[in-house]
Amino acid sequence: MRGTSSTSFAEVLRQLQAAPAADGAALETEAQELFSVADAIDSSNQLVRTLSDPGRPAEVKESAVRALLENRVSPRALEATLEIVRRRWSEQEDILDALELLGVTSLLDLALREGALEQVETELFEVSQLIDGDGGLTTALDGARDDPSRRALLLRTLLEGRTHRLTAVLAARAVGRRTETKPARRVEEIARFASDRRRRAFAEVYSAVPLSDAQQSRLGAVLAGVYGREVQLNLQVDPDVVGGLRIQVGDDLYDATVLARLSRARSQLVA
Repeated sequence: MRGTSSTSFAEVLRQLQAAPAADGAALETEAQELFSVADAIDSSNQLVRTLSDPGRPAEVKESAVRALLENRVSPRALEATLEIVRRRWSEQEDILDALELLGVTSLLDLALREGALEQVETELFEVSQLIDGDGGLTTALDGARDDPSRRALLLRTLLEGRTHRLTAVLAARAVGRRTETKPARRVEEIARFASDRRRRAFAEVYSAVPLSDAQQSRLGAVLAGVYGREVQLNLQVDPDVVGGLRIQVGDDLYDATVLARLSRARSQLVA
């Protein structure tokens, strides 16, 4: 995605990542729901046009989404879809890409929790190379182009027990979407997205009360200054947090007082 679509996707991702985190099982369910939503929308050219039309009122789009999904998917998946149709997209296909990438993000967040994000990223690149280097596999996947579900099952069966289970799920999704892009390139695209996610820092933030937008922005800026790169905030409310705020970035654990001292120290060093 480029231009307007890239900006819209970043906004949607920020909005959803700021919500309370789901547990592992919920993340996997959420991903499958978002994939199913993308496929359902993709099955109707009229629906794709309606939801991607920048001239159509937002309430019309939201009404169409609610009619399609309400009581059929989780509240988080419904809200994710609504956030997408509220924004502008450069191309029709970009709303489908956005839904899929949100699902991929949920699975990558789960891999991060399981300490397997680097493994999944590496294995996805290896699967892409495997498809490229195996003429028989390429032929089989190309032969099932008109039946994406069969193509997904073929690859998932091949990877079962040989890779992390989330690698198999992501690779199967990559080749299981109806698209003209070659299977190896689709897997590589998701691998590159995983690589980008892994290079970013992630912070688990526990606060006694919800943080305002301004507080989130200030905290993000302080953490970016400490770590020298963008830090994704995963916000959770815990009334029992002593001092009102606890932050964990990898193995580093801070309370608000420690973080403030680090920020001041860094400012003095830069000065």
